[in-house]
Amino acid sequence: MRLIRAALAGALLLGLAPASPALPQASRPAPNADAAVHAEILGLREKVRIAAVKDKAALERLYADNFSHIRNSGRMDLRGDRIALLLSGASSIETAPEDEFVVQSYGPGTAAAIGVSRIVDGATDRVARFRWLTVYVRDGAEWRLALSQASRIAGRR
Repeated sequence: MRLIRAALAGALLLGLAPASPALPQASRPAPNADAAVHAEILGLREKVRIAAVKDKAALERLYADNFSHIRNSGRMDLRGDRIALLLSGASSIETAPEDEFVVQSYGPGTAAAIGVSRIVDGATDRVARFRWLTVYVRDGAEWRLALSQASRIAGRR
């Protein structure tokens, strides 16, 4: 069952996720995720989108010190690499609108988001669909991006 309207309405009422055209079209909490964590992760994704415009300090607060991202090519980006990529304006899983989006909770301090987004493939300069996974950890009261990985989906665009 798609719960995007309820999850987003609750998040907006709580002030956790600002209204944005970039929010997902097909978003729902996974069976083991609560609506609050789902809304918090959507809110964090929106904070990253806003900071990617030119706020390096905000991005540094949103990414764990030991963050790493594995690209489709197998290359690994560390925190500084990823922040530089975001600030360059390049297409990324962090800033791309979600075609699909599910959040799963693993206790009070860990959550994972699995999604599909259309992203410009750096290898071909063409738009391609990527399935991605991002792991978030709670640092005190705040969520931080800890790990991510993206794989190109073969076929349909």
